[in-house]
Amino acid sequence: MDWTWKNIADKTLNAITFSAEKLTQLLCLILQKLRPFLSAMSGPIRQRIVNAALLIKSSQRIFNVIATAFFLMTLISGVIWAMGKDIEPIAFTLSMLASAFFGMPHLAEFIVPSRKAVKDMTHNELLELVKTSDPKNEWQGISNDWVSEVFLKEDPRLRFRAKYSDEGVQNEDYKDPWANNHPDPRATGYWYDLFYDGNLIQRFVLVAVDGARAEIPAPDWQTGKITKMHYQVALINDSLGTVDEYIRRSSLEVDLDS
Repeated sequence: MDWTWKNIADKTLNAITFSAEKLTQLLCLILQKLRPFLSAMSGPIRQRIVNAALLIKSSQRIFNVIATAFFLMTLISGVIWAMGKDIEPIAFTLSMLASAFFGMPHLAEFIVPSRKAVKDMTHNELLELVKTSDPKNEWQGISNDWVSEVFLKEDPRLRFRAKYSDEGVQNEDYKDPWANNHPDPRATGYWYDLFYDGNLIQRFVLVAVDGARAEIPAPDWQTGKITKMHYQVALINDSLGTVDEYIRRSSLEVDLDS
């Protein structure tokens, strides 16, 4: 048998690569079977899993360095083993650790596909994150009589801010049949500003209707329907839980495909 350094290195690398691929495939298969159970998990538990996956994805270089270190130790133990020393359990353990660290970024990609850490996202990616996030479980709000803020739990630097002083009013006397067709016909438009790390990302308008019992978005003037993005903003900032009810009362529709 050829026990040259190149042959040993090639065999060890092939074994580790094969192990990493098989281990990743096995874990992904298990997760596919468990996906319905993962989806049914409570918000905090699911969020911890997502946060762990995002941490792995944002630290992929570190995992590769650790995996490479275990690979080198596996290579050394393979050479010692080839020289007649009985260290097969150690070599096997090191190869499995190398495989695990090589496979973790792939596993994280499976859990959170094509998802960057928030701090690495572009302007459009931040907006897409807002649009596809879970309004109830991924956001948390704080408010007083003058200001309301809702921030992303994963990264609180991404947050909505609304001011109920004159500075935050978009239209003090908002006029539109859908907004004024309530027991209290007065409606007021407020700016809801999306910030990341203090930088303004986008401005939205929510209209307080029926004596501020709900704040709902205006429909798109072309389609006559509320866009998915504006609906999502309303849900994220829905501290009273009345958005859906008042959209229905206002005879408005949401275009979920927009």
